[in-house]
Amino acid sequence: MDLWNCLCKTINIPLRTRGCQQSESCQNIAEDAALDMQKPSSYDDLLPASYRTSNDDIEPPTLTIDFLKQELQVERLNDIHDWLWLAGRPMPARPLYYQKALRRDIVVHERMDLHLVWVDNRIFLKPIPRYLLDQQFWQEHLSCKVGCSFPTDGRHDSIQERAESTTCERCKIHQCALGFILSYAALISYESDLCIAKDANLVSSETTWPAWRSHVNQVLAEGKRRKINKRYIFGELRLARLNMIYKYTWRSPVRGYLSAYTSYDHFWHRNLVRIASLFAYLAVVLTAMQVGLATTRLQGSYAFQQASFGFTVFSILAPPAFVGLVSAFYLGALWYNLNATFAYWRKRSATVEQSRAVNIA
Repeated sequence: MDLWNCLCKTINIPLRTRGCQQSESCQNIAEDAALDMQKPSSYDDLLPASYRTSNDDIEPPTLTIDFLKQELQVERLNDIHDWLWLAGRPMPARPLYYQKALRRDIVVHERMDLHLVWVDNRIFLKPIPRYLLDQQFWQEHLSCKVGCSFPTDGRHDSIQERAESTTCERCKIHQCALGFILSYAALISYESDLCIAKDANLVSSETTWPAWRSHVNQVLAEGKRRKINKRYIFGELRLARLNMIYKYTWRSPVRGYLSAYTSYDHFWHRNLVRIASLFAYLAVVLTAMQVGLATTRLQGSYAFQQASFGFTVFSILAPPAFVGLVSAFYLGALWYNLNATFAYWRKRSATVEQSRAVNIA
């Protein structure tokens, strides 16, 4: 059974059979402009109810390049691709049953650049969008331009070669979408994985196991001859390492990839725990040194005397120095956030005023 027919019948999405009326030459001229126009309402039931624009306005989704890029591309991870080996292994994601065995809670997240990112006992997963299960949608919105170099003959055998993006915008979005679907081929390997995915609302509750197996077989065949986005060379990625990469490469030195602090209270709580741990360690070492100085063997040791003197001075200076360092970071983060908030307020106010003026006119 054909992949898309199988999927659409499984989740009750009507198949579309309308054909294209344009000639090839007209399509080349009008393709980009047509993509930026709102598509027929027959896609409405497959799209989100709303989405946030680059100006932080809430709009009904239209099938534009900007919308598809926001939904499917992973530019933030592609920017640090050379460092991703620090955050994860270049291997497919492990199945959902394995994630449960690691006691990781599945957290639904709609941002594609957080798909398969984990922290502590949580892993973020993006559900499969319904429009990615529509054959006509792939043909109309994810197929490349005429003349675009998009190899489908298997010449690019290595994963790295298939992941390199040297194509048009549509092809880049196609590579992201295909890589995303392939990640689910790895996540849902067994029937038990499908049950977990249904319970977590990652796939439709009406998806059957035979339909999913047929889907995976054809997706894997497609992945072998099509290029995928290089992010999907890696499976699960550790959030703490991504934050470290973003901070130490100065892409976002304060917030990192995804801020670990939800409030300043959280910031102080975590750092006060570290300060308390430092005090406890110093207390244990100083007590041991005091006991050592009371012994006959170490009383006459010049090296131990010097070490005790140095560590005593360090114990006096280290706690206030550490507190000062944390306070300096706190003040720097506060200053950065206040400036960023004020700059955003001015930008947002100008955007709102401009929108009002356009609406009045």
